[in-house]
Amino acid sequence: MSKSSSSFLSLRKAFSAGKLPENMLLEAADRIISDDLVDAAFVGFVGKGESKEDSLSAFTADDLKIDSLMNECMGGGLFSSRKVVVIRNPKKLTKPKKIAITEYLASPNPEVCLIIITDENEGADKLVFSDSIDPDKLRSAKSNLKEISVTDLSEEEMTDWIKEKFDGFEISEESITHLLSLSNFSLAEILPEIDKLKTFCHFKKNVTVEDINLCNGIAKDFSEGDFIKAVMKKDIASAVKIYTKISLKKDIEVYLVFLLNTAFCALKKLEDPASTKLQGFNLKKELKLWGPVQEVLLPLYKKVSESMSPSAIDNAFGMIYLADKKFKSSSSEKSVTMTNLIHGLCSLQ
Repeated sequence: MSKSSSSFLSLRKAFSAGKLPENMLLEAADRIISDDLVDAAFVGFVGKGESKEDSLSAFTADDLKIDSLMNECMGGGLFSSRKVVVIRNPKKLTKPKKIAITEYLASPNPEVCLIIITDENEGADKLVFSDSIDPDKLRSAKSNLKEISVTDLSEEEMTDWIKEKFDGFEISEESITHLLSLSNFSLAEILPEIDKLKTFCHFKKNVTVEDINLCNGIAKDFSEGDFIKAVMKKDIASAVKIYTKISLKKDIEVYLVFLLNTAFCALKKLEDPASTKLQGFNLKKELKLWGPVQEVLLPLYKKVSESMSPSAIDNAFGMIYLADKKFKSSSSEKSVTMTNLIHGLCSLQ
């Protein structure tokens, strides 16, 4: 039993075409990705258009009942002979549950595709199997389970995934990159934003940067790069001017705090010698720099990280945290708090 690593898009394509193991331990860090792969496995194993209500069963290890799992694994669907059974979070499997699953995998039902999903990099020996059964059965069980690890999405895969989710809409590369810049590279954050944008742009079927800004409560004339650049350069007047220009926008202070926190996180990470070994997309991903507006800040971040002391960066996080707490208090005078925060950050050495 060996583990193989594959990209999300290649796995989804293979699963949808029916090229998938009947029993697998799927290692995927993101729930959205694993959900998409389960959908693809269902299409490939059971059939497109078949009823998931009838032919897809899902369990979590915490509340898994052995009898219920075995009933699902030993019988097909009501209207289809095949079925997909999913178990999530196998780290929570108790010894009796592991024994039952190991016994089943020693002689699995060929009409059932069992998918055990984890976000842990610990392997089936630790997560799934029990060695408290006959050694021959254990060997058979291990030979019948394929371990698959989904690699992190590349920039191209992420862009293609977003394009697919906007099926029926026009959206430019610039707009996709801008959406990424607001999402912290999290599919869980991007997906609800996509749904919101599809509703917002329903009639015109075209998604622009302006639409994304409006849906996120950002002013049309606001450049996040300009604001962060002003703070990094300790240009208090420019930073306050940009803030004042957009201060009537609801909850903009919380977003500005998010940007400032991201910027100082980048400075902190640049202190780590390991970051100097990263290049291109991997460095952008590590520092959470998306789009041309963010990318141009990288040289500035490097310059500031070389001149700013580690204690000053730690102090910045303290200032940002306190300001964030005040912004979330209805009694806070937001303009005063933001102006004080700008002054404080621009005074760091």
